[in-house]
Amino acid sequence: MADKADKPKEERKSWHTLSYQEQQQRQLQKLFERVDKPVAIPEPTKERVAKPPPDVVRNVQGSSAGAGSGEFHVYRALRRKEYTRLKDMDEQELKEKEARDYEEKLARMRAEDEERTAKNRAKRRRKNKDSKEKEKGEKVAKTSEDTPKKKSDTKSDKKIEGEKKESNEKSNADNDSSEIPITP
Repeated sequence: MADKADKPKEERKSWHTLSYQEQQQRQLQKLFERVDKPVAIPEPTKERVAKPPPDVVRNVQGSSAGAGSGEFHVYRALRRKEYTRLKDMDEQELKEKEARDYEEKLARMRAEDEERTAKNRAKRRRKNKDSKEKEKGEKVAKTSEDTPKKKSDTKSDKKIEGEKKESNEKSNADNDSSEIPITP
């Protein structure tokens, strides 16, 4: 009794007077008080499978008219079982239809995505191809002799140009000698 009086007013609240958030908070606090204790996580509920109809049916109704008052409860139980069975069959059929529709929708969406992706891929390739052709055209224009050459102002530039000319002349001389056919 003294323990309850020592606790603050918020903790003394009844479980039913707590808000949903406070209930969760209290549950978590209890779990964290005993960390070493394993937490039982319930398994997901399995789909209920109805029993198949029996091969032998007891309490078969006779063909005589005017069933007795005792037969009403038997009839009602059989009717309830049959309605439950039909309801389960309808639910199963609905689930299967929804699953088929979902799979068809996924397949259709994947096909649309693939089509859109292929279209964009082709567009990117065309764009890259066009840009490469432009770059080649620009390189050809830059290397052509139509473009004016700038004059070198410094001595180092003149020296480099002179070295280039000499190396070009040597390579041309090497190329000319290789073109002369040697007859044995």
